Amino acid sequence: MQPSFGQEHRVGIAHRFQVFLDAVSQVSDAVRVVHIVPPEMVAAQGDGAALSRQQSDYWGRRVEVSLIARRARGESVLDHYGRGVVQAAEQPPFAAFAGPEQAAAVARLLAAERPDLLFVHRMQAMCALLRAGRGAVRQAGRVFFDLDDVEHRVQVRSVLAPPVWPGKLAYLSHIPALMGAEWRGAALSAGTFVCSERDRAHLARLGMKRVSVVPNALAMPAEAPGVCAAPTLLFVGAYEYPPNAEAAARLVTRIFPLVRRAVPGARLLLAGKGGEALPVVQAGVPEGVEVLGFVPDLAELYAGARVVVCPLVNGGGTRLKLIEAAGYGRPMVSTRVGAEGLDFAEGREVVVRDDDAGFAEACVALLGDDAACARLGAAARARAVAEYEAGSVVARVRGMLERGLGV
Repeated sequence: MQPSFGQEHRVGIAHRFQVFLDAVSQVSDAVRVVHIVPPEMVAAQGDGAALSRQQSDYWGRRVEVSLIARRARGESVLDHYGRGVVQAAEQPPFAAFAGPEQAAAVARLLAAERPDLLFVHRMQAMCALLRAGRGAVRQAGRVFFDLDDVEHRVQVRSVLAPPVWPGKLAYLSHIPALMGAEWRGAALSAGTFVCSERDRAHLARLGMKRVSVVPNALAMPAEAPGVCAAPTLLFVGAYEYPPNAEAAARLVTRIFPLVRRAVPGARLLLAGKGGEALPVVQAGVPEGVEVLGFVPDLAELYAGARVVVCPLVNGGGTRLKLIEAAGYGRPMVSTRVGAEGLDFAEGREVVVRDDDAGFAEACVALLGDDAACARLGAAARARAVAEYEAGSVVARVRGMLERGLGV
C-alpha cells in the first residue's frame, strides 16, 4: 500500500490497515511503516521527517515512515508468464514489490531496526520478506501476517471469469507457486489473519495453522438516517479496482435500464474515486445515472440513497462498502460474490440476487416498499454494530498480538 495523503484514498485496504495499525500501536512503543512505492515517489519525498509527520496526522498514530522503490522490469513473455510458475515473487501482481533489490532493502531495514514485532500487510509485502530469506526474518521477534484476501482463490476466480482466452488461462500455472508462498508466509508467522471464516476454513483444509479471522471493520455512525423517499440506488467503490469497474459497467448497461423501465424516475448514483474515467461513463452517461466522484460527507450521501447495490462478480475478501451501508441503515441488494464472507443473513439483512433480471426486480421491490426498506436497514445496522465496529475489532486484534508476543 502507498502512503495515503487524503480522505479520498481511504478505500477498503486503508480502513483495514488502520485497524491493524491501531492495534500494533497499542502494544508497541514505536512504529515504523515501510511502503514499497513507485520510484518517483521516493524521489519526491526527500524529507522523510515531513512524510512521517504527515502520515502520523493521517493515521492518528505516531509513525516513522520509510520508502522502498518498486522494481521496474521488462515484461517479456518469459517475465510475465514463465518466471511466476516457479516463484510467486515473479508473478505480475507481486513482481514490482518483491524483486532482489526490494528484498535486500527489507533485509537491511530489519537488520537496522531489529523489531520485536513485524506486521506484514498482504501478499505483496510477504513476497518481499520471503525473498529476503530466513536470515532477515530472524531479525524480527515475532511476525504477524495479514493475508486479507486469499490470493490464489482471487486469481483462480479472475482467470475463470468471462471472457476467457489462452493467455489468461496461462495464469493458472502460477497458482501452485502462489499457494506455496501463502503457506510459507503463514508458517513463519506467529499469527496469520484473513477477513472471513470462509477463508479461514479453506486455509485450514490446506494445512495452514495459526490462522484467525479479523473482519473488515469501520467506526459506526452514531445514528442512521430514516428511509429515503427518493427512488435512488447507490453504488460506492474505488473504480481503479477492476471488479468495481466491471460492476459499475454491469449496473449502468444491464441492470439499471431494467429498473428504469419499471420506475421511470429512478436514479443511479456512482460514488467514489475514479468514476469519471470509467469507459462506460466516457461513452456517455445514460439518463438517470449520476457520477459523483469522491464524496467526503458520507452521512449526506447515504441519507440520499434508498437502496445500496453491490453487483460484483469478481474479486476477493469482504466488501467494506456493504459494512458501511449497513452502518447507515441502508437496505442492500448484492450478488453472492459481493456478500460472501460477511455475516449478513440473506433475506433478513441483505437481498442476494445474481442474475440481472432478479437483481433489478429486487431493487424495484425495495423502491416501492418503505416497510421492507426500514426492516432490512435496521437489521443490517444491528449486525454491523455487533460484528464490524472498528473499536471492538481493534481490541480483539490487540489481544491476538499480545498472546503471540507472550505478553
